[in-house]
Amino acid sequence: MRERKFVFERVTTLPTYVHGGDIQTYIDRHGFAPLDLSANINPFGIPDAVRVAMHRAVDNCTQYPDPFCRAARQAIGAREGVNPDFLYCGNGAADVLDRLAAVLKPRKVLLTAPTFAEYERTLSGAEIRVHDLRETDGFALTERILDEISSDLDAVYLCNPNNPTGRTAQPELLREIVRKCTENGVKSVVDECFNDFLEDAAQHTLKDLLESNPGLIILRAYTKMYAVPGVRFGWCMTADAALIEKLYHAGQPWNVSVIAQACAVAAANEPDWATETAKRIAKERRFLSDGLAACGLTVFPGEANFLLFRSNDIGLHKKLAEHGIMIRNCDNYRGLSAGYYRVAVKTREASERLLQIITNYTQCEV
Repeated sequence: MRERKFVFERVTTLPTYVHGGDIQTYIDRHGFAPLDLSANINPFGIPDAVRVAMHRAVDNCTQYPDPFCRAARQAIGAREGVNPDFLYCGNGAADVLDRLAAVLKPRKVLLTAPTFAEYERTLSGAEIRVHDLRETDGFALTERILDEISSDLDAVYLCNPNNPTGRTAQPELLREIVRKCTENGVKSVVDECFNDFLEDAAQHTLKDLLESNPGLIILRAYTKMYAVPGVRFGWCMTADAALIEKLYHAGQPWNVSVIAQACAVAAANEPDWATETAKRIAKERRFLSDGLAACGLTVFPGEANFLLFRSNDIGLHKKLAEHGIMIRNCDNYRGLSAGYYRVAVKTREASERLLQIITNYTQCEV
């Protein structure tokens, strides 16, 4: 009981974390829906096959969903070339993160900064060590982190590509991190939820290391690539069978709905959607990056479907909101401050609209 009370008190004292994509709050304040560039969702929408599968699944909503997500695990395993027994499916990657924290109960964890704040939220009862990503390095992960991995850690959490920077780590460095974690008995949790948006996605995944590194846990989701954040489907991959079993007991058994499971099966059978999206996003990312830089903004290099930039105008997000555009204010990310923003890479029309409004404020030429 003492442990439960302690964790609860720590959670309630954490600052409120606001994610991107909070459209309802915007509507409540402004009275209309915005162009949402704060959430990193595929601008090309839901594939037809996925949409049809979800519609058809409604007829099965009279039944309880499969608590083991067997069809989804089979489909994902076939696509990823991973044993389905290595997969645990959850109600989005955030659900999996919560369960991992509950099961692992880590006392000491190494995180990078800036990175996705949900890691720290789920680990509120643990001692957090922070490895700062330097702006002078373009927020890239470097070999400096290897010096901070030791046997007194319980876990290392990494995001690749990282959120909110969009940077990918060098594949050789990531593999060395996993190797050192394994040697020291440290769990390595690697979030690859934006991997599908990379043009060279296969070069940046660590799934081939799963069997030889049972302490490696890889997070994935279909939320962003298949434009279904309202459906919620994510999973983790690990060769640790005991951990998988514990994850099933870490919460309610029917955490993934019938519709979400049907969505996952259909999405797993649409790999070309991801490949084509990654190509189109790369082109639009270059256009947006060049346009922001032309406005005198500091744009940090990134390979994902979003960009991190810095502006001297710490109220830029508010000005854009008045013009019907939401971007992600990053001042509540550890390691960042006011004036840092993340913007999703969307369609050419969306980027042109954003750049035109910024142009009006900065007098730049786009």
